[in-house]
Amino acid sequence: MGDEVLHGYLQHHWVGSTAGVSLFRRVARTHGIPAVAEALGRLADEVAQERETMRRVMHDVGTSPSTIGAAAARVGAELGRFKPNGRILTRSPLTDLLEIEALRIAVFGKRSGWQVMRTVADDDPRLDPALFDDLVARSERQLETLAELHLTTARQRIGA
Repeated sequence: MGDEVLHGYLQHHWVGSTAGVSLFRRVARTHGIPAVAEALGRLADEVAQERETMRRVMHDVGTSPSTIGAAAARVGAELGRFKPNGRILTRSPLTDLLEIEALRIAVFGKRSGWQVMRTVADDDPRLDPALFDDLVARSERQLETLAELHLTTARQRIGA
């Protein structure tokens, strides 16, 4: 991967991480099941830490985060709150479940990005392969946690 392509790839994932952090924080704040909300808050902190790791990686390879892209991601994350759930002013119980599904998709994308960076690190001396091994493993743990939270929420919201 040439530097221009690598920089572009990291920029795309930076924008995604910005939206992801916003989404995690909002869902942790608004989820209707307190134990799930607490666990999501811990995951939100981890995802925010990983975003800072990405900032350092970007610096190490000679690029910097896009402030315009990050701002657009925050706006997009907020627009995602408007769902066709038949409710305008109140929150649907289904929202808790659908938002966890969105978080799972976000973490899957993040894990994919770390996997690509792990492969790039094999040939790029500016990057530490062990860092990306750790980030992939962390993402996998997060996916496991989200799967459990998803089922807990499903049981309480739709009796699954």
